[in-house]
Amino acid sequence: MKILQIVKYYDPCQGGMESVVKNIVEGVIDHSNDISFTVYSNNHRRNFVKSIEEKNREIIIKEITPAHLKSQPLNLRYPSLKNLIKDNDVIHHHYPFPTMEFALLRYFKQMSNKKLIITWHANIKNSRWSWIEKIYNPMIEKLLERADAIIVTSPQLFEASVILQKYKSKIHTIPLSFDPKYSSVLSKKYPVDRCFQLLFVGKLRKYKGVEYLLKAIENLDIKLKIVGNGEELESLKSLVEMLNIRNKVTFVSNACDNQLVDFYKEADLFVLPSINEAEAFGVVQLEAMANGLPVINTNLESGVPFVSLHDYSGITVEPKDTKGLRGAIEKLIHNKELYELYSSNALERVETFSRQKMSEAYDKIYQS
Repeated sequence: MKILQIVKYYDPCQGGMESVVKNIVEGVIDHSNDISFTVYSNNHRRNFVKSIEEKNREIIIKEITPAHLKSQPLNLRYPSLKNLIKDNDVIHHHYPFPTMEFALLRYFKQMSNKKLIITWHANIKNSRWSWIEKIYNPMIEKLLERADAIIVTSPQLFEASVILQKYKSKIHTIPLSFDPKYSSVLSKKYPVDRCFQLLFVGKLRKYKGVEYLLKAIENLDIKLKIVGNGEELESLKSLVEMLNIRNKVTFVSNACDNQLVDFYKEADLFVLPSINEAEAFGVVQLEAMANGLPVINTNLESGVPFVSLHDYSGITVEPKDTKGLRGAIEKLIHNKELYELYSSNALERVETFSRQKMSEAYDKIYQS
């Protein structure tokens, strides 16, 4: 069976969706002997082939286009897409990807005898694409009507989507997973004789809410490492200067995988302070929990509070609540018993999101 994955970016590009699709592709190949993948992605390298050595298989990565609009690869025709649809048995599209969805409608007839699977990663409400919602939703409905299966990554994502309610019979919930290289078998020990090390990992965009985290730590005796890059980087650095917390905050704009593994191991607490549902899941929470890190997240109508559970593997606060963030941090840094309980629970909770479980679920849908 030949499967075409359609996604904005793919490994080695870094990001939540990029790592998710990599885990799907490599996980299913590990699990099944009769599946091959082509990934249609904007990776700035043509016909790049990545070998999966243990299976002696290959993942073919085809480049889309170098042009962009609001971070989306831009081309409403994608001429090579027609042949890729023809050459594959299953079309697996990762939504939202507005320019590609226009292109898929253009080649609707070519998909008539193909299985179409759509993974719904996020609702566009509150996203940078909300301005096209009125023309975008009718187009998406045509694809959803045609789809054989629609995958959501959490129950909350389905419940928060008005448009998906019409297609309940097609909905499958398959939570995302994390790369096994982030796994640890040991829970964290409460740090003694040193200040707490906080960690944030993610693209530095407005919806990530990092400014609220910076304000929350202003009067706390902690260290914060911010790992990521994006359009908010300079304004966040300016805020650090304004708050006079430069001695507490370290920015790491570009981190390789090995560095990121070390950052998770060195940290004591992970914070994901996102402020709206553009944060649909937060895979970085899984990576943190796999290292026994308690998580402080926000109460969004998305998968974020579904991943790390309030009062079990961490603490959930309201979005944009600086005092709530500060209180959650203080609660954990001053309570050794609670901290170590949440750390142990994080390792237990993350087992729900194993790559094997996700791969088996996708393989079942591909084969059905």
